[in-house]
Amino acid sequence: MLISGIDMGGLANTSRLKADEQDLIYNRLLSSELFQIYRQAFEQVTGQSMALIHPNIAESPDSEAKHCTNEFCNLMLELDVCKERCREHTLDLSKRIDHQAVTAKCDAQITTTLIPVQSKHGLVAYLRAGQVRMSHEEMDPEFFLKTSQGMPPRVARAILTSFHRSKVYTKGDYQAQLTLLGAFAIQLGDLASQQLIGPTNRGEELIQKLKTYINRHLSEKLTLQVLSDHCKVTQTYLCKQFKKVTGLTIIEYINRHRIEKAKDMLKQEELKVIEVAYATGFQSLSQFNRSFQRYAGQSPTKFKSSLTPQIT
Repeated sequence: MLISGIDMGGLANTSRLKADEQDLIYNRLLSSELFQIYRQAFEQVTGQSMALIHPNIAESPDSEAKHCTNEFCNLMLELDVCKERCREHTLDLSKRIDHQAVTAKCDAQITTTLIPVQSKHGLVAYLRAGQVRMSHEEMDPEFFLKTSQGMPPRVARAILTSFHRSKVYTKGDYQAQLTLLGAFAIQLGDLASQQLIGPTNRGEELIQKLKTYINRHLSEKLTLQVLSDHCKVTQTYLCKQFKKVTGLTIIEYINRHRIEKAKDMLKQEELKVIEVAYATGFQSLSQFNRSFQRYAGQSPTKFKSSLTPQIT
């Protein structure tokens, strides 16, 4: 079953990278702010899970191999029923990848997609997405009987219940989400290529110095001029180095961290939204509202009210 149709521009299972180079780049991508921020936003909006899988499937950390937002799959993994099946299914998908991402169902009627992340020197990772139902088709009775054999009845019932509760996506909705992931895979590949070329230790030290300054002065007005003066480099050089190392612009980094700080402050009942806005460095309430909506997915007022216990 191939529904993604995302052309990644070359053979995904070939690479000129050595194993240690693949490990290095994979771990850098996994810990990058670009990946962590995008994953959080993607899963929040779509309800789908997204994991970064090592180019050598077996080398994927357990935390990524098991990363899933689907209640049914989580339960199956907790029960240790599907750990090896899931790994084998992912491995099978990787062997079938050529020019396009590959989508297929596992034995439990759960649809998964594997998208290659390519640097200029070859494969560095896969994005694994989906783990969702694509139809109202029931679970294969033979699969259920085989997996639930020997389980207490309440556990077997929980498996069926979680399967039926899983959201069913239309082909169109799923295709649209895969298109977004295909674009993100290209962006991750670009970041991997930049890290293979560099950055230099000096570049990394520069960005760490900048991050430390930003985090200490979030409540103040932070302009590129102020930041470049602090780092004693030109604005152009600073922006290019920051993008190269983190995959984000300086403004994106600042705003995201301000919003995270604002979320913590909004939990304090005595603080008003406008007070939090100015305390986190925003120059106006409207600017704060726009940024909060963009990065948190809701208005600060709605976020604050959702934290207030409801008396019934």
